[in-house]
Amino acid sequence: MLFYIVFDINILNRPILQDCMDAKFVIRNGELIKKEDANISVYNKALFFDFSVYSNVKVVQGKMFCPDSVIQNLFDSAKTIGIQHNFKQNEVWEWIRKLVKENNLKDALIRMLLIGQEKNTEPLLFLFPVGLTFHPEKLYNQGAKLITFEGERFMPNSKTKNLLMSYMAYTEAAKNGAIDALLVDRDGNIQEGTRSSFFVIKGNTLIAPPKQKVLQGMTRKTILDIAKDVIEIKEEDIPLAKIKEYDEYLLSGTSLKLMPIRQINEDIVMENVGPKIKELQKLFKEYSESKFVD
Repeated sequence: MLFYIVFDINILNRPILQDCMDAKFVIRNGELIKKEDANISVYNKALFFDFSVYSNVKVVQGKMFCPDSVIQNLFDSAKTIGIQHNFKQNEVWEWIRKLVKENNLKDALIRMLLIGQEKNTEPLLFLFPVGLTFHPEKLYNQGAKLITFEGERFMPNSKTKNLLMSYMAYTEAAKNGAIDALLVDRDGNIQEGTRSSFFVIKGNTLIAPPKQKVLQGMTRKTILDIAKDVIEIKEEDIPLAKIKEYDEYLLSGTSLKLMPIRQINEDIVMENVGPKIKELQKLFKEYSESKFVD
């Protein structure tokens, strides 16, 4: 009797999610509580109207990546939309440490959700672990696929909880076997991914969309900082209609790190990972490894 095993080759390209289902605790305004007690009233107007911001601290092998900068990004987003609070960076850092320790976390994202104040109430800051995604090494060596999606983030410089459009775009990307969706504005320019930053390279120039149009996330800032010594940097619009005119394409994000892009929609834009991306990947790896702290 012969047995046949059907193997889906696409499984090699799928991300691996390290979930945190065993975590028992979250933190609410500095207090360690059981996750089942982390409740919010359905009558909370700040939550209903998405008067809230969030950010994520990456934890690998129990160490945190640049928590001070990520916390500051959260505070900057809160200031932009008018959330007033008295939380301090150093105390939030200590709360993250406590959460990692009490849940015995190794690999995770610590999500920080800051919900604005209502009349006669204080703002709420929740810290809770969510899964950390690891992408197959093959994608870093050969490149990933993206799709495009017409839409613009509301207040793009702030990481608000207004995420419906991003959710719809990312869902469409997943249906099409893509790692993310690039958001294209009303003028036909690529802004960013739903959970990532987008760059192109032309000759010896790294091009990023203008900072006023996109989220200035931690990974984006890192790439622009480490790249400035090895390549010219320019911020300008990246028209979708001219996307094939560039030499190299890359995406960055908390879990993505620095990933080359091979395909956009049905077009192969890069047959092989280019030399500039390989150099930036090496610099990013060296930088990242030095920025994890206990």
